Amino acid sequence: MLMDIAMAASNSSIDLHISIFVTCLCDPEAVPAVPNSIVTISRPSVHVLLTDFISVPSEMEVSIETRSDESQEWKHSGGGIAVCASGPESLTREVQNVVARVGLTKSIDVSGIALHTELFSL
Repeated sequence: MLMDIAMAASNSSIDLHISIFVTCLCDPEAVPAVPNSIVTISRPSVHVLLTDFISVPSEMEVSIETRSDESQEWKHSGGGIAVCASGPESLTREVQNVVARVGLTKSIDVSGIALHTELFSL
């Protein structure tokens, strides 16, 4: 299903970025080649990922991207953010807590944050 979503997004105006974190590489051949995705073999720091994703760009980045007569205020592109996590309870609980700590104001600034978790254990 992830491949279907990625393919549909690649043929549209949707800006989709997929990060896949593999914490146990038992079968390297099983990692799918999903368009517009990055595969990292490590456990993610969810707080760092989400904070970096929703943070206002630095002043230097903004000045490069805007003309001097335009507003320097950062505007999210408007589609909202979806956070999906699948794994053991420790991971899904961490993701839930990080999303909850974002707060209502920042969530509104990025047009909302949706959360989907799937719990499993081996």
